[in-house]
This record gives sequence, structure tokens and C-alpha cells, in this order.
Amino acid sequence: MNQLIDTNRGQFNARIYGNSSNPPLILLHGWPQTSYCWHHAAPFLKDFYVIAPDLRGMGDSNRVLDLKWYAKDEMSKDIFAVADALNIDTFFLAGHDWGGAIVQEMSFLHPERIQKLIILNMVIINNIIGQQKAAELLVQYQFRSSWYQFFMSIKDLPEAMIAGKEDIWVRFFSRGISNPIPEDAIQEYIRCYKIPNTITTAANIYRMIPKDRERWTKNYLGKKVDIPTCIIHGILDPVIIKEYIIGVEDYYENIQITRLKGGHFILDEQPEAVGKAMTDFLLAD
Repeated sequence: MNQLIDTNRGQFNARIYGNSSNPPLILLHGWPQTSYCWHHAAPFLKDFYVIAPDLRGMGDSNRVLDLKWYAKDEMSKDIFAVADALNIDTFFLAGHDWGGAIVQEMSFLHPERIQKLIILNMVIINNIIGQQKAAELLVQYQFRSSWYQFFMSIKDLPEAMIAGKEDIWVRFFSRGISNPIPEDAIQEYIRCYKIPNTITTAANIYRMIPKDRERWTKNYLGKKVDIPTCIIHGILDPVIIKEYIIGVEDYYENIQITRLKGGHFILDEQPEAVGKAMTDFLLAD
């Protein structure tokens, strides 16, 4: 079911699955998705009380325009506020893409609240080795696969170019590699991208990248995480390439890596495989 949650940081929509007596599991989506990306995986997470919020600026959550709110540490505070509003103190936590960056921010901000952590197809923000290895390869191709990140960061241009073409824009990215992305999911992503101001708020996520990287370098790079963590990686991803994971064992006290044959949108492509991998990790002693 969908639930609108009022917090001291604004109103957030969340999709809720399962029995509230089960262990809480908070799931964060990426771009250009919404919390609906977890819908097809939810049946394979039946042992948990699943809360999947729409991130600020996406889905059916609030669309404040002020750029500062899209720094990933601020977006991590949004999710703690959602948990507080639901009276959830500690929880399991997983995030894909930008959601994967936000859950990492959360793990540094309040590690005591996170029982286990799962990161899906996202740069590991404290992994010096992996970032260097990935950059050495990607620079040879002028970071060509990340062109949209530079485009989204330009002032006013996404608003001018995407308006009225949201369906084309979303569909361009919503292409699976191992399996097609379900049409019902694509339709939901398009619907939400057409909500007024979404082109700006989605672009704001990218416009804050320089400040995010500056903070990650200053505060987190090389720092160790002692929360039990699983990285689930779709190995055919052309953006978050496998080199990003090299050396990650040096920065996590307790790390497990699950590799699946699929692309960046591994959750949309293989919901059953992802759901089962998550369940196995979260329920393991």
C-alpha cells in the first residue's frame, strides 16, 4: 500500500509491504526510478516489514526546489525522519543507485541505527582503491557512459530539453540488459517524471555531485565501516563498472559481494534473484 508520511523535513510517499511485526527493512530507489522499483522484489522479501520511500524530488514525495536539500547527507536525514515518523529505531537498510549513495551516508551518520546494509550498483564512497581503478579505465573513454550526469548538472538545460518528452527520456534509460524492465514499472517512472518540477528536482540530485564528492573525500574516503554489508552488483553495468568494487574489503569490517549477470537496473531486471540474495544476507547469522 502507499502511505503519505509527514515528517519535520516534509511529506514523503512510501510503499509499504508485509507485516509490521516483521523486522523493518527500508529500501531506497535510484534515478530515474521511484519506490516502485521494489514492487516486483517485494514478494521475495516476505520475511520483512518493507518500507520503500520515494526520495525527495522523485515519485510522489515533496518537490522542494532549493538545491541544498539534494545533498546526499541531507537526503539521508530525510530517511531517518521517515523512520522516526514510523517509530522505527533500528532497521535493515538497502539502496540502489543514488539510493545506494544515501544509505552509505546514513551508515556514517547513524551507524547504530542500521543492523545490516545492502548497496546495489553504486560507487562505494569510501573505497579509494576502487575509485582509482574505475577512473583509470573510464578516463580512456572520456567517461562517455556518464554523459547524462554532466547534462543533468547544467543550469536550465534539462528543463528546456526534457519538458514534454519525459516518456522518451525515461524510456531511453529504462532498458534492461539481462531482462527487459517491466512495462508497469516504466509507466510509473514516466508518470512521476511528468509531475510538475520533477525535471528540476531530479536534476538537482546531479547538480549537487561536486559538493557531495567534496564531502565524501573530506569525511569518508578511506574510513572503515563496521556494519555488516552486502554489495549486490549487476556486472554488466556500463556506469558502475566492476572496478569500483576492487579493494572494498579494506574499507568494510564485514563485507559480502554478490555478483549477478545483469545491468545497472539489476533490481528491475532480476527482482527474484535480488530479493533472494537480500533475504539470504539479512537472515544469516
